[in-house]
Amino acid sequence: MQSWEGRWPLVGRQSHLDSFRRELLAGRIRGWLICGPAGAGKTRLTEEFLGLAAASKRRTAKAVASRAAAQVPLGAIAHILPAGVDMSDPVQGFHAVAQSLSEPARPTIVLVDDLHMLDSSSAALLGQLLDSGTISLIGTARTGEQPSDVVDGLLQRGDHISRTDLDHMARDQVEELLQRVLDGPVSRRALHTLYGASDGNPLFLRELVLGAIAREKLTLQDGVWDTSEEPLPVTPHLRDLIAGRIASSPPAVRPLLESLAFCHTLSLADATALADRSDLEHLERSGIIEISVQGARVTVALAHPLYAEVIAAETSALRRYDLALRQAERIESHGLRRRDDALHVASWRLAATGTAAPELLRQAAAIAMNSNDHEHAIELLSAIKTDQHTTESRVLLGRAFMHTGQLERAEAVLAEADAQAGNDHEKIITATTRCTNLFWADPDPARAVAVCAAARATLSDRSAAQQLRLMEGAMLTVGGSPVPGLQILDDLPDDPPQEDLDVWLATITAKTSGLTFVGSVERARTLSERAKAAHEAVGEGKLLPHPAMQVAPLALALMEMGEIDQARRLCLSAADSLQATHSPVARQFLAFESARAEWLAGRPVSARRWYAEGVATARTYHLDRVTRLHMSGLMACAAVTGDIDTAASLVTDYEDIAASGGLTGEESLGMAWLHAARGELSRARDLLRHAADRARRTGHVVSEALVLTDIARLGDPKAVQERLTVLSTQGDGAFTPARARFVTALADMDPQGLMASSEELEHMGALLLAAESAAAAADAWRRRGDARKVTAATADVTRLADLCEGARTPILSTIADAVEPLTKREQEIALLAASGKTSKAISQHLTLSVRTVDNHLQRIYLKLGVRSRGDLALALKHEEPSDRA
Repeated sequence: MQSWEGRWPLVGRQSHLDSFRRELLAGRIRGWLICGPAGAGKTRLTEEFLGLAAASKRRTAKAVASRAAAQVPLGAIAHILPAGVDMSDPVQGFHAVAQSLSEPARPTIVLVDDLHMLDSSSAALLGQLLDSGTISLIGTARTGEQPSDVVDGLLQRGDHISRTDLDHMARDQVEELLQRVLDGPVSRRALHTLYGASDGNPLFLRELVLGAIAREKLTLQDGVWDTSEEPLPVTPHLRDLIAGRIASSPPAVRPLLESLAFCHTLSLADATALADRSDLEHLERSGIIEISVQGARVTVALAHPLYAEVIAAETSALRRYDLALRQAERIESHGLRRRDDALHVASWRLAATGTAAPELLRQAAAIAMNSNDHEHAIELLSAIKTDQHTTESRVLLGRAFMHTGQLERAEAVLAEADAQAGNDHEKIITATTRCTNLFWADPDPARAVAVCAAARATLSDRSAAQQLRLMEGAMLTVGGSPVPGLQILDDLPDDPPQEDLDVWLATITAKTSGLTFVGSVERARTLSERAKAAHEAVGEGKLLPHPAMQVAPLALALMEMGEIDQARRLCLSAADSLQATHSPVARQFLAFESARAEWLAGRPVSARRWYAEGVATARTYHLDRVTRLHMSGLMACAAVTGDIDTAASLVTDYEDIAASGGLTGEESLGMAWLHAARGELSRARDLLRHAADRARRTGHVVSEALVLTDIARLGDPKAVQERLTVLSTQGDGAFTPARARFVTALADMDPQGLMASSEELEHMGALLLAAESAAAAADAWRRRGDARKVTAATADVTRLADLCEGARTPILSTIADAVEPLTKREQEIALLAASGKTSKAISQHLTLSVRTVDNHLQRIYLKLGVRSRGDLALALKHEEPSDRA
């Protein structure tokens, strides 16, 4: 087990340490109080304070206050008092203590943990010692706790006590901490799971990580730390910590806490029926419950997700039965007035008695589905007896299975619904859902198309048959045949209809993706934005796992438009919105778009995290639709960052997975970059030529352009220059033309054209391509003997490559290790010149001759690749003043 078990890094607390260090060195430390909720890291931070004091040769002492110690006067600090001191005489006692703690010219630094629990005698003595300058006091206090009057007086000592309030860690701080202690990247799923379970509490987070690793729920997969889909285990230590905190609450509130653990949220009226308002106020101050106001509705919930688990584990089965039935009856007595009432009542009755009315279960399941709680929907619908199922309830169950990745179970249920469907409406909803499920289950879209065609032949309504025909077109478009698929989808209206919105949402996603595939990017973006707005307006789409799915085709269009950073941000936001829902199909699909955006941005480590998450989801749920693309991307990222062993270990699994047809040609990138990392460039290029041919035959314009660009990057730009130029005219996206200009300049070894391409690609967010373009320019200028321009271009390469997360490519290998650094004297002269000073002024300032200053400036210009003071100011990030010295 790693060394961080005992002491975690103080992520997000460095500013507090720096402040304390400054005050300590300046001799201004009198008192410092760290306040915050339990587990916020107060003790950890103050121990670091004490360590800094000890390192500066200061005398230190530590005490821990507690309720037990507070029962005895001076109990908490007895061990730091001199032996034999008689505190019955306050004057003599204080003198003896002060003398024992006195240090010449500097007070002793005393740390008291949980200062709010001090007994009054200890607080009074410490206050006197603080006032006399005998000690400097560092303390921690828990937010919400009410100290005694004497302790409160100690804490309120004006300027003597500096106060710092800590809160739980933000998600980006949790991410930074996890990557430090685990020494590797963490998947977005793992981050969301650990952050959600810990709520940013460092102590809880530590215990969750230790427990998850010990039980192999947090593992290193393909170079990325990832969690399983199962709930995180709670360690005995963490359970004891939480149980102890809850046990400190008044016994009268136990029924309320049990109800909240089981029912999650209660109205204020229901909560006050179980506990007094004064008890509610105490629980809120203590951070055990949260009271939320939403309009006219006030609700009560436990303040931390782990509290419910611990309380529920201590609640008997009979008690849970009583709680569920009582709460269900309470809601029913008021009538099912609120949107979620049916869901709550059905869930509680199911938990208490194992059954509920079929119509209530169907209604509750629909609400759960609309909230993306598909597992809950499965639980509710599975409680309906076979002979009580309707076509609609079977389709709903099939959709829930599909959305949770249980594709075989979904097909079995949907086949039953198909056989039961009696009218055109039932046949359509069954066929479209079954078709969508088969699409995700099988990379070959033939079965999905066949289901639609068979159902279409039985319909009496021509408009209904047209809906299924559109579904066939959607399957073809994203299944590998965008050109014929789009011909069918040409009949799909651009605007969302009032009726049959589900079919439109499902098919417009395919249409917008297909339009980008073939290069019609502007229209794809417009339609994607329209579909995204329509889907978000209605919430959960019945044929699609989540509204976030509409982001995928929009992000794809944005990438091809050269707006890669926007695509990255959009994907990240949408992927985060999916983490709270159990929608593996949607999560895997959007993970691919997130990964592709990071790859095109030249961020292989970030891309690898998303590809690894997609692969892990595929392995768990047997989702093969985009798995080969995920696997290929994972191989490419590992290879480009020098992890050849991991890339090679994926080859067998990659070869066992069939291609899905979407983005044809891109599934070969992983093998190609693995060959390149091994130095087998000709083999990599041959593989990519075959991939480009496949993309060309199927009409995947953007994929062909991507693959051809990589052939150029791997050493043969002349072979693809002409074809890329043609492709740049076949679509209206900006990225393919930019790549074509880069490849043309690379083929011609045109350094000025390459530098222009570098600037253009950087503006689009394609940082690795921009770095390679600048590297090629440096190489071209090196061959022409222009050292100054080589240096300037190399500086650009270094700057851009630093943003590319350690990516290694053949073009970047042509650059020297680093720009020759400036000497200390050159740095000084450069800064003075950049600030606007003349050579004469610099010579006078440094007591040098003007000639020496000019000679230094020439060497500086050569090293930095600049020609003038103005260029120098830009290179050093200075603003050149208008007046000269």
